[in-house]
Amino acid sequence: MILIAPTPADDVSTFSSLCRFGDQWMISGDWNGDGVDGPGIVQESGAGLEWFLRNEPGSGAADVQFSFGPKGAMPVVGDWDGKSGDGVGVVLNTSKNLRWQLKNELELGAPDADFSFGASAADIPVTGNWDGRGPEGIGAVRNSGNNLQWQLRQTPDAGSPFTIFNHGAKGDGPQTGDWDGKNGDGIGSTHRATGLEWKLRDSAGAGSANRNFTFGNGKTDCQLTGDWNGDGIDTIGVVRIVDGTRQWQMRNSLNGGPADFTFTF
Repeated sequence: MILIAPTPADDVSTFSSLCRFGDQWMISGDWNGDGVDGPGIVQESGAGLEWFLRNEPGSGAADVQFSFGPKGAMPVVGDWDGKSGDGVGVVLNTSKNLRWQLKNELELGAPDADFSFGASAADIPVTGNWDGRGPEGIGAVRNSGNNLQWQLRQTPDAGSPFTIFNHGAKGDGPQTGDWDGKNGDGIGSTHRATGLEWKLRDSAGAGSANRNFTFGNGKTDCQLTGDWNGDGIDTIGVVRIVDGTRQWQMRNSLNGGPADFTFTF
């Protein structure tokens, strides 16, 4: 079963585009390949990571539940084989690098890919379809001076990055998504102030943000991105703890304003 989030709403910890309340990571993905992203919760325990995934962005029970990944690993999501729907993965900080273990199917079992990409604790893992073709790519983002430095690879395997560039401010959380529905995923960042400030760029490269807006509470909310209505464009959402339950507030456009719909999961 999914445990009630064990921390108060103002005890939120972030790592890249990932965010967690206590021992629960908040994630999203296209779990059944229908073009709509649903919510997910990854519960960490002494035995490892337990995944609870729902196909549609709405209230109800998890459609898929399984165990994958050791305690201390960070969950990642992506379409690793370029077929139908997202798979899952975990990233572990080793003494030398980031170790990625990726699985195409949403079930218990060994990873389909196991490789290293990125440095150790200095790097933050990200995923995205950077060229709009084939499988999901991977990336590592690090603080570099006053900036975020992005190192991206088009395929989910070991090797050199195909591009390295700076975008975003030091300490901000990197975000990825297909913001314009065109040629692959873009990048962005969130800054935690009183509000949650979003700065998004349509392409995966250096340059100014195409969109700047505020959505969510910068002190208490977990942020996430996804295509909530199947229109081919990724938008935004936040999760907050309200009266001991996880409340998901989703927006179908990339600007500030109230949530278009809200549910609990």
